[in-house]
Amino acid sequence: MPPSIRLLLCAVGVLITSVFLVDWQAICPGDGSLEVFCSIVNSTVPAAAMSAAFLRQATRSMPNFSKRSYTSDASKTKFTYRIGVAAAAKRTPPRAPKLNQDYWHYTSTQENARPPYLRSSKPDSGEDAFFAATVGGSKHHVAFGLADGVGGWQDQGVDPSVFSHGLCGLMAGTAYIHEGLEQGKNARPQELLQTAYDAVIGNPRIVAGGCTASLGVACEDGSLETANLGDSGFMIFGPGKVAARSEPQTHAFNTPYQLAKVPAKIQAQHAIFGGATHFSETPSQADIEKHKLKHGDIVMFATDGVWDNLSAQDTLAVVTKVMEEHGYWFKSHNIPGAETMLNDTMIRNLPKTLEGQQEQYLPGAIATAVMRAAKVAGLDQRRQGPFAKELKKMYPNEPWEGGKPDDIAVIVAVAVEDVDASADEKPIKAKL
Repeated sequence: MPPSIRLLLCAVGVLITSVFLVDWQAICPGDGSLEVFCSIVNSTVPAAAMSAAFLRQATRSMPNFSKRSYTSDASKTKFTYRIGVAAAAKRTPPRAPKLNQDYWHYTSTQENARPPYLRSSKPDSGEDAFFAATVGGSKHHVAFGLADGVGGWQDQGVDPSVFSHGLCGLMAGTAYIHEGLEQGKNARPQELLQTAYDAVIGNPRIVAGGCTASLGVACEDGSLETANLGDSGFMIFGPGKVAARSEPQTHAFNTPYQLAKVPAKIQAQHAIFGGATHFSETPSQADIEKHKLKHGDIVMFATDGVWDNLSAQDTLAVVTKVMEEHGYWFKSHNIPGAETMLNDTMIRNLPKTLEGQQEQYLPGAIATAVMRAAKVAGLDQRRQGPFAKELKKMYPNEPWEGGKPDDIAVIVAVAVEDVDASADEKPIKAKL
């Protein structure tokens, strides 16, 4: 090969190697993770003088650089939660719902909320109780759920609402003062239920009673863990579908699993005279499930006042009507069977603070619509809802017609994915 050609090839080689080094100098992290390689790149030794052995050594110590990932908190997508509740006591006739009397709003993003968490009171929801609270005050973690007082305790002269409302108030407070999020220790629904139950058992002012319970804890990454004991329960809705639902826990028809406090006096009376059995489960017997929420998913917990009167399809129809009327769901095409889509921008723009009446606040609108539909169905003497169908199947000769009037509580959470601008940065591809 002529000397001039050989010299030209050498020059080109040096130029390419120099460009290679300049590119890698720009991305050496300076944290020691590429100590061997970056020490070579940043040294004053000319590129042409580096031996092949050094280059091989550096390459072996390099991680895979097909992508550089961003792991800072600022670049992570996080979820917050908008919550609405609606409730009606059994004896309350259908009426135009009023804020803070028939329905309530709560959001994990409300700063300096007063009170800091939401809990029910007896006049609002009868024997059904509910709560919602941020976990440890974090706007990205929220606990919410409900409890249904067992009406059979009235035969013993016991007000069932004291047990259910007390339990929910204790779960709200326990979630709010939770510590350990910064160390990765999140609150868990079964633990919240256990702590509250233990406190109820130890509270002399709550003499006796029992309730079912269904609750969840939703986190910043969209994970949801639920605990369900009895025949209250939950559904998770995606656009146009029921994505998940709980299964009731029952001993027999209309006999759910339940937490209970049975005083020694009543136990002694039963031992001597017999009488109705008081079932008493513990929080450890609750069904535990884990779900991964998507942006715009709707989580609904409800007492059996809903599930006894509305089927899954009935409930989905009510939710769909609200979502489509407000523009949060829409059809991909104007033809039968078209896919239901999510208006993700509208969901992301749900208010982070609650001011004024907020009558069209989405979670409250959904909860109110479901509560009213269940209320009307329960009073309809010609409607054959889930309870009536199950009763006819179990007891064909039972003269039951129509819905099942009951206390009703519905709590709805909408998952909102908060995307930070820095999360939109595209990963850098290495040139190797």
